Amino acid sequence: MSIETIERLSNAIPNVVHVERPYLENALKIKKLQIAKGPIDKEVSDATSKVTMWETELHQLNSWSLQWFFAKLTVKKRENIIMRSACTLQAEIDRAAKCLEKANKVLTEVEQKAAEEDEQIRSVETMNEKYYVDYRALEKYREDLGILLDDALKGNTYATVDMMKRTLDDCIERCRQNEDKMKRLEKVKDLIRTADLSLMEGIIELRSSTLTEKMMGEGKVYFPQVAFDSLKQAREECPELPGFPSPQEYVNEADNTGAYYSPMQKYLWDVRKKLAELIVWCDQQILVSLDIDTELQIEVGLKTDEYNLERCRVYKELL
Repeated sequence: MSIETIERLSNAIPNVVHVERPYLENALKIKKLQIAKGPIDKEVSDATSKVTMWETELHQLNSWSLQWFFAKLTVKKRENIIMRSACTLQAEIDRAAKCLEKANKVLTEVEQKAAEEDEQIRSVETMNEKYYVDYRALEKYREDLGILLDDALKGNTYATVDMMKRTLDDCIERCRQNEDKMKRLEKVKDLIRTADLSLMEGIIELRSSTLTEKMMGEGKVYFPQVAFDSLKQAREECPELPGFPSPQEYVNEADNTGAYYSPMQKYLWDVRKKLAELIVWCDQQILVSLDIDTELQIEVGLKTDEYNLERCRVYKELL
């Protein structure tokens, strides 16, 4: 065992410990910016889905053949009805093309917003790079010093050392519990996102074919099984997750791309809005825990240094 190595590491830690708080606080800021960007990412996802929705609808309209009408109409009425049907079909194609153009415009706008948020995050990440090397060195110094002192004092017990170890372990445990809480909330968010994606896919499926709605019957509710299972699991993981009433009122109005939705489709859209509120609730809990986590990490570092300093003092007395 080299007392010189222990001395060197003990002296190295104070030279870099000053970077710990700014590094962790910048890391905290980055996480908060990423959370704040969440609603914008959802806007991008929704806008992308609406582009897909209109592309699908336009493709179907362009693929329809007037031969179907010929097979269904009597010879006497065929000519006038075919002309009216062709005009109606072309009007629908024109409308879908215009709505697709709107959807692409919305997507471009929200992608620009997302890019601006990404740039802000990168700016903080770049600023934090100057602290990264010293912070990693600090972690390595603490780890190496801890290993050396574990070996040096192996098999011996000292009252002051044991007291500081209990204080350090308590702090580490509080940090672990807080991190477990954040991991649980992140898992719940992932489950809610899975449910949200499933609902969006359900809306697109309903718009691409009226078969599902006709099979369900009037007044029935279509709710994808994946969404149901994901929400059920989310509530099992987090019983305190707020509930929300089932959407009741149907308002027949166009969205920002000009799309109108059937009552069944609108129901799924309204549920998605409620899921977005649950994500916000999770984020609020995580933000509180992130602040706590940063302070606990700094406290763990401080307690670790105090613990190792006391062990160094005891070890020198044994020599």
